[in-house]
Amino acid sequence: MTGLHSNFHNNVGRYLIAARQAGNSEKTLEQYEWHLERLARWLSDRGVDDLGGVTRDLLREWGAGLWDGWAPATIKQGVCASRAFFRWAHREGIIEADLGQALTVPRVPRRAQRAMTSAEVQALLGACSDSVKGRRDAALLSLLVDTGLRAREICRVEVKDLDLQAKLLIVVVKGGQREFVFFGETTAERLRVWLEMRPAADGVRTVFVSVGGLTPGHPLTTRGLRMNLKRLGESVGIRGVTTHAFRRGFACIATEAGAPTRMVQLAGRWGDIRMVELYTQSLRQQELYSHGWSPADYVENNSGGADGD
Repeated sequence: MTGLHSNFHNNVGRYLIAARQAGNSEKTLEQYEWHLERLARWLSDRGVDDLGGVTRDLLREWGAGLWDGWAPATIKQGVCASRAFFRWAHREGIIEADLGQALTVPRVPRRAQRAMTSAEVQALLGACSDSVKGRRDAALLSLLVDTGLRAREICRVEVKDLDLQAKLLIVVVKGGQREFVFFGETTAERLRVWLEMRPAADGVRTVFVSVGGLTPGHPLTTRGLRMNLKRLGESVGIRGVTTHAFRRGFACIATEAGAPTRMVQLAGRWGDIRMVELYTQSLRQQELYSHGWSPADYVENNSGGADGD
């Protein structure tokens, strides 16, 4: 594996640097590196020790083998990582042809996606006490459902970038851009209460910090946020309380409140309006029954009371 390790991994390193410079997120880069490492090992087992030895048939064989043990979503990640890598290698003149075109990106079946409901958010807020931690959690929950911020985004929010009077904040969003994010009066009030009692270590600038534990006053981490949401959910018997469930819940609850889909898209910072439509699909289906349009109910209520023998 020595030759392949040297050639392949040197080029993977160069590609990841180029991808980072182009604005790819750290999470994407980590995923791509993981998949390319496994491709390197697979090629090494077949005696291929540099990129020049890779063929379209080899790549197709590797892609076909992924179906033996990987989930469709993971296979799609691996294929996309490989296609991006070989496309870059071709552009750089390292290989003569874009071999990644030999790989077909698989379709991933859509799964029902968890979205927080209005009743669930109320239950979680009701579990927040008047303690410092309770006030922090109430502000967190309110900001999550009011904005649809991702875990990394909400943990990065700094006090200097928060304007409670204008009810907006500036956040580093997916892709590294800084954007305005707005919220309502209820969230602004909960943030005011939290900031009045927020503990912070020297030099800590983030709005949300740890409370208690080994490092009180230090920035709240994404892992800490996820664990806290899970514990809050368990305390009231609600499963699947995650930042992504809140992001989808933001779309559903805003739509339920009467907001136009286009407005929800803009506020949630989705590049494609179809994402909003996907998240709110189940909500639209429920409206058939909440408005009294159930076919079974109609048949039952309009049977005419006919008797049969």
